[in-house]
Amino acid sequence: MEINTNNNRQAWLTLGLRTLGEKGLGSLKINNLCLMLNVTKGCFYHWFKSKGEYEEQILGYWKQRFTQQFIKLAEMGTDNKQKLSILCEQCIDSTLKGNRLEVEINAWAQKNDEVKNFVHKVYKQRYRYLIKLLSGVYSDESEIKKHALIVYSLVVGVDFFYRKLSRKELELIFSEYLIKN
Repeated sequence: MEINTNNNRQAWLTLGLRTLGEKGLGSLKINNLCLMLNVTKGCFYHWFKSKGEYEEQILGYWKQRFTQQFIKLAEMGTDNKQKLSILCEQCIDSTLKGNRLEVEINAWAQKNDEVKNFVHKVYKQRYRYLIKLLSGVYSDESEIKKHALIVYSLVVGVDFFYRKLSRKELELIFSEYLIKN
């Protein structure tokens, strides 16, 4: 008997996040996801009580993957400037993968107040982390806030640029915050 390794919670969450980022919220249909994982609908309900619970867990996985893991990796830096550089490199790498996930998450948040509140909390966590890092780089409060707003605007803005940016262009955009090897 062949064991289907696609039938686990992680496979469902990974697929959900990928589908959301590539095709949008409208593509998060249980039947379609089951076809992609080559499993029955019963397998979905083994892991999740409802589609709503699944969507909540996708949001939690998004937070864990694109906020908490980014912060965890950045914390490997030896000082705040290096941590900020690592964080910006992660943002560049994510952008180069062509992921529209942040755009789709924001579109979803515009349609659903619970999602909007969740996303708002995640964005506040990200912004507070930037403030923490920049507090170790700049001493003036207005400079800290200004650069936090700039970095966050850059991260969001590159997703809406009229064309895909190259690594060289993204490194130029983030150059003030990157440490060159």
